[in-house]
Amino acid sequence: MKAIVKDGSNLAVQNVNRPQLQGDGDVIVQVMLAGLCRTDLYAAEGKLQTPEKLILGHEFAGLVMDAESDQFKAGDRVCVNPLLSCGRCSHCHKGAHGACAEAKFIGIDLDGCFAGYIIVPGSSIYKLPAAMPYLEAAYAEPVAASLAVFKAGISPSEKGVIFGSNRFSQLMQNIMRIYGFENVDLFDPVGQKGQLERSSYDYVIETVISTDIFGQLVDTVKPGGKIILKSRNYEALSFRMNEVIKKEPIFHLVNYGSFQESIDLLATGKLDVQNLVDGVYRLEQYDAVFAGSKASESLKPFFAPWD
Repeated sequence: MKAIVKDGSNLAVQNVNRPQLQGDGDVIVQVMLAGLCRTDLYAAEGKLQTPEKLILGHEFAGLVMDAESDQFKAGDRVCVNPLLSCGRCSHCHKGAHGACAEAKFIGIDLDGCFAGYIIVPGSSIYKLPAAMPYLEAAYAEPVAASLAVFKAGISPSEKGVIFGSNRFSQLMQNIMRIYGFENVDLFDPVGQKGQLERSSYDYVIETVISTDIFGQLVDTVKPGGKIILKSRNYEALSFRMNEVIKKEPIFHLVNYGSFQESIDLLATGKLDVQNLVDGVYRLEQYDAVFAGSKASESLKPFFAPWD
């Protein structure tokens, strides 16, 4: 099969062996569409620690081809949670899979979905409604990531702001408004002129972070307000405790919400992701697609591994 492979510092489309079932619960999925995100770019550039040779990609939807699982059969249409918990530790036994210290991430720790086929554990797979297009299903991962902000216990009656000018910040605002959060603004901390009013928001959410932006978050939130950290930044941040502590903010670092809720939300038709899609590309077009995504995060490109 063809795959976009990171081999050391090189990135190329290679012909690699198709995955084979290895154990109980394994499922082989034919990848129909796979989305490119910032995390994939970081991995490709070596900014995240990965195996020396790795197939990239973690956002996808596809078709079950073979399974060592009674839950799935060939022909099932599915999407996948890329965070694979161990299933054995105390956190996993309590259902807190996101807290699993042994969790692996598809496309970072394990071969990903920029390929014709991928092998995943059945415990991370979700069946799709029959009528859901693969493009919407492949957007389930960013939607689930957006739903994570509700873990912070924010209320529609509160005033909030999302930092970031990108497709993910727009997606998050759209989702929050569906859930009744009408009083949430978007702010571009890089390109927008001027600053937000100090201590003016009950909660602030970041979708892009740096030391400077972290300072803006602290400056903007009300005393005792909530700072919700969401992006998977690879760079270290620095801050002065004496500046932060006087605000006494509550920090929430959130990862994923419910994947099933994500699928259900997409199935309602209330959430339109079509206006956040750049296009669908062949794997061989990866060089231009990666370059375009580095230049702008306004729209999400997708790869179709099959011509």
